[in-house]
This record gives sequence, structure tokens and C-alpha cells, in this order.
Amino acid sequence: MYLPGLWTAKQIVLSLRRALGSKPPEPIFILTYHKVATVLIRKVMMEVTEKIGWRYSSTKGIADTFPKKTDIFHIIHGTGTKDFYKSGNKGIRIIRDPRDVIVSGFLYHQRCTEKWCINSNFSDPRRPFPQVPWPLDTADLLTKERYVASLGGLSYQEKIRSLCKEEGLIFEMDGFAKITIDEMISWKENEAVLTIKMEDLIADFDGQFEKIFTWFGIGEVDVAACLEIAVAHDMNRMEEKEIASNPHISTGKLKKWEEYFTPGVSQAYQERFADAHTKLGYE
Repeated sequence: MYLPGLWTAKQIVLSLRRALGSKPPEPIFILTYHKVATVLIRKVMMEVTEKIGWRYSSTKGIADTFPKKTDIFHIIHGTGTKDFYKSGNKGIRIIRDPRDVIVSGFLYHQRCTEKWCINSNFSDPRRPFPQVPWPLDTADLLTKERYVASLGGLSYQEKIRSLCKEEGLIFEMDGFAKITIDEMISWKENEAVLTIKMEDLIADFDGQFEKIFTWFGIGEVDVAACLEIAVAHDMNRMEEKEIASNPHISTGKLKKWEEYFTPGVSQAYQERFADAHTKLGYE
């Protein structure tokens, strides 16, 4: 009910859109992982939901239930309980070649300003975030202690900067990249969840986002409007200076692992993850 003076014009429009437009019968989730299109998906979905009158929520921690007043729930680090994923709700899952997850993390963590990455204060014995990354915040204390011990008293960023390229890549392989890769390969297939490769999303931007919006049940007219919003975030349409100014993009090149994987790094990857990439559908 509209109460004059209490609602803004924007709120009225969004309310009417929700009343008249298409909306999901149940909340939908989007599953991304660290360095796997997280920022892209967040930016697009926040603008899209505002455009069509849906409600967007996100979590950096473990998802166990849908927040109230939510139509699209973004699970940023790909961590959720088994019961949550067995809920039967529709979802989208974005994956990436694990070898590129390692390289992207190695490059990004040397320059980012995320709290967990630059934290060097380990005085709290409970090891809460930001002493550990968000996906480990609810882990058991032993897991947290092992992570902190791997840093040797340094912040994650200080540690990775102190190493040569090959050692840094292996450190990242044992660090945040391991969390991401383990989450991706432990996924149990679910017919309610559509899996899309980040590589396909970038290569066929319009086609893949149309597939996503259609999967969500967004009406045909609104899909076109949503695509207009999405294309503004297409890296292939960006100028070089725009890519260079984006802290979440290391280079304009999506596939980087072949350049960075020396024989030593390849062996370390094989020992830790074996055929993780082939399990995910990568050659």
C-alpha cells in the first residue's frame, strides 16, 4: 500500500514491477567462486534485478537458507550446505578451468586490498575472518590453524609477494585456489542447476546471458532489457584503458595457465589435483 511521503518514486515503480511483471515462484541462486566471474555476476545481477523489480541478496559465507525478501541469491564463494543445494530451487553455477583459477589468484592477490588478504593480525585465537578467508570462517579450528600456519606470520599478500613466480603459484595452489578447486570438483550434479563455464560466458557473452535470464524465467521483453544492461560489463566490448583500470582483471587474456605453468608448477598441480580440470570438462 502506498503511503504518500513515505515511498520514493523509485520504490513505487519497483513495487508495480513486482506486482505486474514476471517473478520467480521460488528464490533462485547463483553460485560463483573466488576469481570465477564473481564481480561480473554481482554487477550485472544487481542492475538487472533493480530494472525488473526483483530483489538481490548475496553472501560471502556458507549458504544454508535463502534470505527473506530475496528473488536472486548470489553465493559469492561457492560455499553452501548439502541441504541447501538439495532444496530443489533453480540455480546457476559458474565454473572455470582450475589452472586459470590458480594463475588468476596468484596475480590478483599480489595487488588486491581485500581484508583477509592483507590481514597480518592473528591475535584472536578463534581465527575468525579476516584471519582466514570467508569460506573458512565456519571451518573447524584445526583447519583454520593449518591455514594460518602456512602464512608464517605474514599476511597472505606479503607471503605471496615474498616468493618467486613458481613458488608463488604453488603457494596459491595450496591457498585460496585450493578452496575454490575443491568446491568446484566436489559438486554433485543437480538437474535444477545450470552449469556454465566462465570461458563460454566471456566468449559468447550475449548468448550465455540470454540463457541465464531465460533459465531464471524472466519474461521475453525483460530479457532484452536485461541484455542491454549486461553488455555494458562485457570485457570484449571494453577499451584497453578500461580493462587496465579494473582491479579484478589481471589481463584481457582469459586463458593464462599455459604461459605460467612451468614443468615444476605442472607437477605440483598434478600431485594435488590430478585430473580436476578434465572432471570439469576442460581438456
